[in-house]
Amino acid sequence: MGLTEAVALDIVLFILVPAVTGYSLSRWGGEAAKRRGWPPARVHTLRVVITIVWVAIVVAGAAATLGSFSFLSALTVSAVAGIAITLALQTTLQNILAGFVLIQQRFLRIGDLVQFSGVKGTVVGIGLVEVVLKTESGALAMVSNSNLLSGPMINFTATQRLSGEY
Repeated sequence: MGLTEAVALDIVLFILVPAVTGYSLSRWGGEAAKRRGWPPARVHTLRVVITIVWVAIVVAGAAATLGSFSFLSALTVSAVAGIAITLALQTTLQNILAGFVLIQQRFLRIGDLVQFSGVKGTVVGIGLVEVVLKTESGALAMVSNSNLLSGPMINFTATQRLSGEY
């Protein structure tokens, strides 16, 4: 096998195959999550994470196939990728951290009657990114954890549970 054939085979194996597989996996994973009833924000987060992983694999494959990079250029690429990933996941990471704070403070539990920004309902789900409320009319409302934490949120049923703490 000649040099150009070897390079072409490397391009197919290390760049094209991971790119097509990653793209397909991202779409398939998103569709599977939708079928399972995941909220749209969680489906989007799943697709973003899968896309970041397959793009990183393709970039590593391109670096291995097309030759070595200098340390400085590799550092620059990784810094730009880190900034892009951080900006892409900024809202999701903010919601996840707010979810941990909400859980740690024990102010919110499933079954609590709460009001936030004019929406009043019973907490039926607490996720890493959002809280699901069932309103008095039976409708479901999703409120992001960071919005809840920045509140004001009124919890009508936490008084007895948290008596003596506040």
